[in-house]
Amino acid sequence: MNKKIIFAAGGTGGHIIPTINLMKHFSERGYEVLLVTDKRGEVFTKNYSKFKTYLLRTGTPTNKNFIKKIISYFVIFFSMIHSIIILKKEKPDLVIGLGGYVSFPISFTSKFFNLPLVIYECNIVLGRTNKYLLQIAKKIFLAHNIQNFPEKYKNKSYETGTILDKKIINNFNFKEKANNNLSILVLGGSQGAEIFGRIVPTVIKKIKDKGYNIEINQQCTQNQKKELEDYYKKNSIKNYLFEFDPNILKLTSSSHLAISRCGASTTAELAHTFTPFIAIPLLNSIDNHQYLNAKFYESLGCCWILEEKNFNTENLFNLIIDIIKDKNKLTNMKSNMKKISNNLVYEKIESQIIKLIQK
Repeated sequence: MNKKIIFAAGGTGGHIIPTINLMKHFSERGYEVLLVTDKRGEVFTKNYSKFKTYLLRTGTPTNKNFIKKIISYFVIFFSMIHSIIILKKEKPDLVIGLGGYVSFPISFTSKFFNLPLVIYECNIVLGRTNKYLLQIAKKIFLAHNIQNFPEKYKNKSYETGTILDKKIINNFNFKEKANNNLSILVLGGSQGAEIFGRIVPTVIKKIKDKGYNIEINQQCTQNQKKELEDYYKKNSIKNYLFEFDPNILKLTSSSHLAISRCGASTTAELAHTFTPFIAIPLLNSIDNHQYLNAKFYESLGCCWILEEKNFNTENLFNLIIDIIKDKNKLTNMKSNMKKISNNLVYEKIESQIIKLIQK
């Protein structure tokens, strides 16, 4: 009988997309895989109907008033009851938690069944859910050598690299970006597209007015799309606007520069496709993880950081003009990115999973 693995991940793209990538890998290897997520996560999984999915209704007591905290604890309690029912029914051989508060109930209750639990941390700072699970996890996979990892659990840790789509990993040798125009990619996601939509178009117009040939590929919200289309059309700026594009590899590999939020998966994809980027960390990200992610890549010479408090038309314009005028800056960043690329993440993870399942 095939070994069965339950994957659990929160409903943001930063957690769900790596989870789906890892599920596809283990499914291809002959494992039976299924997912535990929430309603938000279901949006990302609609194209993977072959994967059995359970939805949990859960929450977090963090940053809530007293009444809402109490409600959250009740919701978590019932989600743990639901998790016990799932584990009794499915009888998995292993549980993998990939972050987000919805991964906590199924990961925590795995200890009642003496199931091996593996957790994965994609950020530079350890997430709160994973902090709670450190004690019971058999193994902690780390995308990077993170900053706040407790010394007493170091023997459980194993650095794997970031889980990316295999189409990105397998396209290791990217061709030089062949385009006479300066192509800029803007990646905002649900937590950045709105502010980018207010600042970026004016900057792009100012750059064009300076005589530079420029085109823009910009992620935006549904409400912004028509207004942005009209603005770029009025100013004769070549553009492509999207809410979500499944072929992000094509966009990154054809762009000279990106402006992006700093989720772990997004920054890793940009680095792996040799796309220098201006990092705009989300101001109120939990434990300031987006800023720390950006600082990691800045320290390796792979990006520029423009903090949200300084993110305005003037500062962004000056930075991009400075980059345009000194082409060596982009060339040097791409060279730095080539030094840190990792294409063995799936092999590393699978080798450790096999050891745990066979014990």
